[in-house]
Amino acid sequence: MVGTGPEGLDSAVARVTICNWAEEVILDTFVKVPVEVTDYRTFVSGIEAKHLEGDDALTLTEVRKIVKSILHGKILIGHALENDLAALQIDHPWHDIRDSANYPPFMKAAESDSTTLRPRKLKELVRDYLGRDIQHLGVAHDPIEDAISALCLYKSVRLDWEKSVMMQVASARLKETKEIEPPLIQNSHNNRYRPKKQTTRMEHPTYSRSRSAPTPTGMTYYRGYGYHTSYYPHQNCS
Repeated sequence: MVGTGPEGLDSAVARVTICNWAEEVILDTFVKVPVEVTDYRTFVSGIEAKHLEGDDALTLTEVRKIVKSILHGKILIGHALENDLAALQIDHPWHDIRDSANYPPFMKAAESDSTTLRPRKLKELVRDYLGRDIQHLGVAHDPIEDAISALCLYKSVRLDWEKSVMMQVASARLKETKEIEPPLIQNSHNNRYRPKKQTTRMEHPTYSRSRSAPTPTGMTYYRGYGYHTSYYPHQNCS
């Protein structure tokens, strides 16, 4: 991200990096910012004016089209993805997002309220769970390293995370099931009766989207989560 607006307090996407499950980079491009950049945040982003003004930089419209195509039908893994999706002006199904900033076991209790969980920094999570250092002081962040680190965090707890998502999806489906209480009806004999209750199920077609690799060891997927027994997260965006 780079800063725009007065004092550079607003953020605009200036580089997009996506890698696949094998940790191979499939997209890494600078993005032309349609408004004046007032703070390149080079000490963190590593981005300079020349990167955004070069011929290789793509427009936001072009990048959005590419990213949406890559992510379609895929699991999106990353850290603080809400910010990335907002900057790209892209929506993604909640049940297809694995955000290490919002995964409860990766979060910490707030100092003022122990019942409230707060996100932890990616650097801290990678140090504590993976035993390695990233985002070194005085060196610009490497978006490829950040993306792969978020992916590795997910891989380290994948089974438990997927079980948690399955429970959330099952809960959401139950809430969508509504029992309709038919009104009383008066027939020609002046007798009142109530038809049998009808159950209406409201479906999310995305719940049934097929996956494309083996189910994690020790996990059995049921039809309510995906009609295909194969499942495998593919993409990571940072």
